[in-house]
Amino acid sequence: MVTALGVDVDTSGNGVDPLTHRNIIKRHWVNTGVVGGLAVSGRSDLYYAVSAGMAVCSMGDADGYVEAYWPGGVTENAVSAGDGTYARIDSVYLLANTGTPDNLVHCMVMQGTPAASPVAPTLPTGALRVQDMLMPTSGSKTGSASRRGSQNYAIAYGSGLGRIGYAENTTTTEQAYNTNWYTQVAATVRVPTDRLVDVRWTARASGSGGSTESSYYIQLLIDGTVVSDGQDEISVPANYERKQFSYSPNLTPGEHTIVIQAKCNTGKPKFTWRGIRTIEVFDRGVAQ
Repeated sequence: MVTALGVDVDTSGNGVDPLTHRNIIKRHWVNTGVVGGLAVSGRSDLYYAVSAGMAVCSMGDADGYVEAYWPGGVTENAVSAGDGTYARIDSVYLLANTGTPDNLVHCMVMQGTPAASPVAPTLPTGALRVQDMLMPTSGSKTGSASRRGSQNYAIAYGSGLGRIGYAENTTTTEQAYNTNWYTQVAATVRVPTDRLVDVRWTARASGSGGSTESSYYIQLLIDGTVVSDGQDEISVPANYERKQFSYSPNLTPGEHTIVIQAKCNTGKPKFTWRGIRTIEVFDRGVAQ
């Protein structure tokens, strides 16, 4: 038997236990990650500085999520000076324990292995990677290190992610005059849950010779499968003019390749692409 968040413990001990609390928090977030702050920087010694901030952490899927606050300071442990031959990657991380071995939020660093092509070290179970730092050859202080990659941010469940994909084709070329479909541009995106997205096609074209009007058809493919009917016709004016068209498909969790193909309307004159063909993918939130 469980009770709801916000219900106090009664005289019989009925109330929200910590695991239920963590599982409720988990439903507020799509993933673990930094929420704000936690900027990592080097110092004049071999500790890393980490600014105050908050992150969503987890000791494992069955253990739910916690919202962990770090008040700012230096990592609990230091690293060694840089190797004399190779660079390495150090990973600064948060570890928000939920009872074993304590109930504390730790900010620590895992030192990587020097290599010609260094990789980030493997972190302990439950650790949230805050920032990778590249320690150069013979670095004598963390101030010599530089950020490697970006922070991974936690996403609130149901929130829109903004523009998640973009690709362009800027060549100027005459469209092949036949009824075949030709790929114009493709973008790869990754979504954390079932999402509703807007796929926006923008292109500039003109009638060949700049004096005739024409048109073409476009279709949308997701992961190699056509998901539109191929009857969307875009007019091509005699002059140079940008045209836009959009689709709003649902995407399942994971990585997807989104493609726009076009074919000529052979009932009208030839036309030429004029250097602008783009695809933009905007996340609109959780698909219901």
